[in-house]
Amino acid sequence: MIPIIAVISLVLGALIALFNWYSILASYRSGRHVSPVPILGGGLLFLGLFGAPETRAYAWGGIVSDYGTIFLIVAIPAMIREAWSTCSVNLAHRFVSEFGGRHDDIRLFKQGKFTIRSEHNPPVTCNKYGALAKTLGFVGTWREESPGFVLEGYRESRILQILESNGNYATREQNYPGDLEFPVDRLDSMKLIKLR
Repeated sequence: MIPIIAVISLVLGALIALFNWYSILASYRSGRHVSPVPILGGGLLFLGLFGAPETRAYAWGGIVSDYGTIFLIVAIPAMIREAWSTCSVNLAHRFVSEFGGRHDDIRLFKQGKFTIRSEHNPPVTCNKYGALAKTLGFVGTWREESPGFVLEGYRESRILQILESNGNYATREQNYPGDLEFPVDRLDSMKLIKLR
């Protein structure tokens, strides 16, 4: 006889797995990515199949029949590669800027990726509804170009240059939209301190 917990796990796991497979169709129809729920459907299916002696040998099938779990298993190498490319071991250059309650941290990594973290203290208004921005983040690619570095790919066609002159660093941003009422993400004219 199959324990009631195994039946509940099978039913819930099957429902979640069906919704995960439906996320492919929903993504196609809407033109936007609809994320599946990883592990939960496959885990419940595994537990349900493992809970009954008759189906115990096929419990692994619960894991591979859930798109959310398959999606995670396939994505794990890319997630590891992404985490490795932006870890401190691969840090090539680091710049910081402090001005008027704003702290910017620019990190350039060896594989040509960069991250920028901007913190506003106190938070600043970022739209006409009064929403406040405390932390902003940017990710893109960089390259060395005399007399400094060029960062791009972080917002539409914007390009950030980090220029060096006599050991001093400053930023110059190109293609920033000039008609923004709340330019909280502007990276132009920052005086930088090179930490690495």
